[in-house]
Amino acid sequence: MYVQSARATTLWQDGIVRTSRQELRGAHSFDVAIVGGGYTGLWTAYYLQQLAPSLKIAIIEANYIGFGGSGRNGGWCSAFLPMSPSEMMEQHGREAMLFAQQEMFATVDEVGEVAQRESIECDFHKGGTITSASNPAHVQRLRDYVSDWQKLGFGPDVLRWQTADDISERISVSRTFGGVYSPHCAVINPWKLVSGLADVVERRGAEIFVNSSVINISERNVTTRAGHVTAKWVVRAVESFGSQLNSTKRSIAPLYSLMVATEPLSAEAWKSIGWNNRETFADGRNMVTYAQRTADGRIAFGGRGAPYHFASRIKPKFDFHRRIHAQLEDTVRETFPQLNNVSFTHHWGGPVGAPRDWHAYANVDRSTGLCAGGGYVGDGVALSNLVGRTIAHQIADTQNPLTRSLLVGHQSKNWEVEPLRWIGINGLLTLTDWADRKEQRTKRAASRTIALRDGLLG
Repeated sequence: MYVQSARATTLWQDGIVRTSRQELRGAHSFDVAIVGGGYTGLWTAYYLQQLAPSLKIAIIEANYIGFGGSGRNGGWCSAFLPMSPSEMMEQHGREAMLFAQQEMFATVDEVGEVAQRESIECDFHKGGTITSASNPAHVQRLRDYVSDWQKLGFGPDVLRWQTADDISERISVSRTFGGVYSPHCAVINPWKLVSGLADVVERRGAEIFVNSSVINISERNVTTRAGHVTAKWVVRAVESFGSQLNSTKRSIAPLYSLMVATEPLSAEAWKSIGWNNRETFADGRNMVTYAQRTADGRIAFGGRGAPYHFASRIKPKFDFHRRIHAQLEDTVRETFPQLNNVSFTHHWGGPVGAPRDWHAYANVDRSTGLCAGGGYVGDGVALSNLVGRTIAHQIADTQNPLTRSLLVGHQSKNWEVEPLRWIGINGLLTLTDWADRKEQRTKRAASRTIALRDGLLG
């Protein structure tokens, strides 16, 4: 039963006091102008301050630091890319795929080490990640997933099949037929990370401007409604909000992902659930789900399924969707029946950025000074660190191996024009939902439906 009692606000930002910062006004000159005050822009600034400390850096944010996905995501610091290893190998070769994936494994630890070194108290805990088959239909799909990684040379230290008993030892869910475990994931409080990182780069000399909506980005120039910046390097780090800029409106699609959070659970409830190592948790269905046990003892649970909005519109009201939030609450109660009477305190959501080919990028054009990073499709907590670091090494011209990774120079094709984009994306969401409903009903994998979906995405 769905009862609208939760606050329509992001759990991570509830009750926080934001640092007061100024709007960009008038004309300014910097060495590096970074558009976007989220993880990508802040990590770029952080590593530039190490590699080229003399650079004068500005960060220009349309709202407040961490307004976008960086301040309201599910808190998965995951080593897994939106692109599959087999897709990366097919497109870039085995060596490039292995390098990128090994860098991602190291990046999870890098985020934790930076947080510790810089005294950013973001509740980082590396407990790994679990995907549980809650339906017999999920089993073969998840086993095939493990097998695909093994065929590429990755062993059980990367990910491994777990029996139902193995899963139940980690977390007590209503139904499990086994699942997948990987140690390469951590949980964080996303707001604490983004706000703490902003404080660090600001203390080291970066200037941060907020409430400064950018209306134009061009070679060596950034123009806002009240100011203008010239810079040798201009970094576009806006992820899904790139869809709101004329120059990049078809390069990325904003797909909405929504979340709910329970009240803090009692010690008795946690004893019945387990989940003692705070692994991130997902269900094995086709529609993406994601959850964590928060540091203050809640369950924060998210998922996709909210509609794509025509012409890539992004509006605050789209962060809330009664049906999807109700489904998320129901899923929590179905997964943890001991919480049947639990109260939900927070509902929120926001857009994630999806390139047409689900491929992340970290691009620097030395001739124009224009740089861009993103394409995370919701996997940006760790990946943004790698992308920001890669952009910084390119700007600093270090010749680090990162500057030759498969993230560098990648250009995704544009999304289709409207209304084809609206029809296509919402059609994919509908097919995914149909597949899950069919699997729930028949207990058999909806392979043909998923093959059709993947072929259309193709």
